[in-house]
Amino acid sequence: MIKKSNITEQVIEYFKKNIENGEWKLGDKIPSENELTGILGVSRASIRAAIQQFIAIGMMETFHGVGTFIKSDRLDIFNSSLVRTKHYDYYDLEKVLEFRLIVEVESAGLAAKNITEANLQKLRGYLENMKNSVGKSEEFVKNDMAFHAEIAKATGNHIIENSLSDFFTQKEQNHKDMNELFGYEDGIYYHSLILDAFENRDIELVKKLMKEHIQKSIDDLKE
Repeated sequence: MIKKSNITEQVIEYFKKNIENGEWKLGDKIPSENELTGILGVSRASIRAAIQQFIAIGMMETFHGVGTFIKSDRLDIFNSSLVRTKHYDYYDLEKVLEFRLIVEVESAGLAAKNITEANLQKLRGYLENMKNSVGKSEEFVKNDMAFHAEIAKATGNHIIENSLSDFFTQKEQNHKDMNELFGYEDGIYYHSLILDAFENRDIELVKKLMKEHIQKSIDDLKE
């Protein structure tokens, strides 16, 4: 079991130990995120953060729907001055999500009341682009943010639209970090449900799903 301080760094050390002692050999598929969560007693966000470090230096490679594999066993790269462990600002990410929880739930309800076919068509397109860009973080996040920005536009309230547009622009890096930590599946799952609720003009369901979507990210971050 891993202690709750410096969790990502401790997960990284666990990975290095398994490579060093030959438990994970070159070309091996490592345990799934769910399995590692059970073994180490940490959140999936911490597991993903550690995996991203190994991917960034070319030691691991992830294939969507298949798993993560050992691409290199050159642990000496960690001694290189070129390696910089990425530290996520969990406090800032939490505040970003809290803001979204407060603003986007009610905005989504207003959007469901005023949404047009043109808005729906754009939402369909952004969701399809998200599905097609799994594994391509930058493209995925771009369409994810555009999906939420279109909902703000659908409110018909230019203050909400402009405020959220500025917010997404300013916090783009936070959203990229969240994609690295949380992956793609939850985003596609909730966006699909939210779009269906918009199609049916179900105001209460839209608000419920938007709240669940954002709250789940907050809960995952706090684990």
